[in-house]
Amino acid sequence: MKKSTRALLGLVLLDLIVVAGAWWMIDRTQSGAWNSNDPAGSITMVTTTAGMLVGVISVVLLFAFVTHRRAGN
Repeated sequence: MKKSTRALLGLVLLDLIVVAGAWWMIDRTQSGAWNSNDPAGSITMVTTTAGMLVGVISVVLLFAFVTHRRAGN
């Protein structure tokens, strides 16, 4: 498998893991399984953090993808 393909696959998999984790945390908060003084604030923090992580992961791995493509890998 080429390095550029691995970078693209890593991008998709890591983004899916972050989104699935955020969805699970939001589900646990909404169902009441996790107690919070401010559930809406907790959900906002989870979505903001997950969005930031997806953005950072995507930028770094897209940069890696482009770099490897230019190098011929």
